[in-house]
Amino acid sequence: MLLIAGYFLWQKVFHDNTDKIIETSYEKPYVVVYGRDSCGWTLKYLSDLRNEGIEVIYKIVDNEEVSDELHPRMEKARLDTTSYYLPVIDVNGKMFIRPELNKVLEAYKDYK
Repeated sequence: MLLIAGYFLWQKVFHDNTDKIIETSYEKPYVVVYGRDSCGWTLKYLSDLRNEGIEVIYKIVDNEEVSDELHPRMEKARLDTTSYYLPVIDVNGKMFIRPELNKVLEAYKDYK
């Protein structure tokens, strides 16, 4: 159990690629939340972002087409695709794994 917790901590600390921008998916500022309906974290992010007035694109990772889209984007951002927390959030080409809400808001507002 300790090893698993250590792995996820290592992933969060050393794979925080907030400065790595991959190609954007849309022509305007966007937030895509990749998650699942049974994930409390996903539902909280969706609610918090909508409360901030941000139009969110929600994609369910259990759909094969969605995971086929998500995993290459994560790999380009140098994020591990073998095991990760949900939600994964794409903000204007910046990929985050369960970030703090303020990081998402900053990345959204920094769209150029």
